[in-house]
Amino acid sequence: MVAGCIVSAGPGYGGNTWAFLQYVLGLRRLGFDTYYVEQIPTNRCVDDHGSPVSFAHSANVNQFRTLLNRFDLPDRAALLETDGIKCVGLSRADVEKLAPEIDLLINFSGSFRLDSVLGRVRKRMYFDMDPGYTQIWHEHGYDIYLRGHDVYVTTGLNLGKPDCPFSTCGIQWETTLPPVIISEWATSQPPGSAYSTVADWRGFKPVQWRGVSYGQKADEFLRLIDLPHRVSVPLEICLLINSNEKTRSELEQHDWRLVSPRHHVSTPDAYRSYILGSRAEFTVAKGGYVAGRTGWFSDRSACYLAAGRPVIVQDTGIGKYLPTGSGLLTFTDMDSAAQAINDVESDYSRHTVAAASFAREFLDSDLVLARLVRLAGI
Repeated sequence: MVAGCIVSAGPGYGGNTWAFLQYVLGLRRLGFDTYYVEQIPTNRCVDDHGSPVSFAHSANVNQFRTLLNRFDLPDRAALLETDGIKCVGLSRADVEKLAPEIDLLINFSGSFRLDSVLGRVRKRMYFDMDPGYTQIWHEHGYDIYLRGHDVYVTTGLNLGKPDCPFSTCGIQWETTLPPVIISEWATSQPPGSAYSTVADWRGFKPVQWRGVSYGQKADEFLRLIDLPHRVSVPLEICLLINSNEKTRSELEQHDWRLVSPRHHVSTPDAYRSYILGSRAEFTVAKGGYVAGRTGWFSDRSACYLAAGRPVIVQDTGIGKYLPTGSGLLTFTDMDSAAQAINDVESDYSRHTVAAASFAREFLDSDLVLARLVRLAGI
């Protein structure tokens, strides 16, 4: 069973949907009888314009119903309002009845909190999608439902190592890369002209740990604000940003292309089309991932690579664990960012081949998920 948290987040979140679908569909490819269950707080039920509405009339519910049909999950998924009384797909009672037969429940970011289910499945895996931040939140006393799991996994490849300053919370963290279903992303479609990425400008609030403040993705982009003037290709961000943000106009004045997630990545299919229509990915990472040297690796970048689109990402320490420099490149500042783009453009065909090869070798869902279930003793 896969217990996610934002498949039904509403319009503009096609990428977040894919982040969980790779697990659901990938485990099914391996022959597991896989279910997807999501709890949604009442205050996250919104209409198509982001305004609060009831569960029954929400865009979240409409999107979830669409996904059930699109990915053949009508009897394999449940969307439950927080208390589980209101639902789409399987009911709370259905999920509770299934629980004793579930070999493994993957609980992403501790988002699934029905003890009547968690207490009855055979094994529980806590899956940390925000390495560094998760551990700081826990140490600060926030309720992230960390305890009570049998195995702990993180996308922070360097978490717990001497050069990563964050607490491990007394937990032995196993590490993993995000899976990608290669067949869903492999393409013969010619690339577009722009280096792109999909981003939330603010996301969650900055955090502090031992006197150091770790900021948002916005801070990292602003360090590179003049980059479009130093490279020969367009740089585009499919950016979730308030229209009244003053930094929006600053980005546009420095020739960053900004496009709307609502118009370009609102569904899983639209998100895939957006990536396939890009030339490569260029992106920063949240401050905690970078300054904290967590070794975080993005599920979004995995999709670009599987599509044969080179990826240039701000260095989080992944070079200790993965080959970089061909297909997947990292940067630390303005000069190295510009150099990485120029390197890709100087031999674009080689980098596209290397990108797809990297995905097959390191990110293929068959390999990543088989290892994940072995870590759980399944």
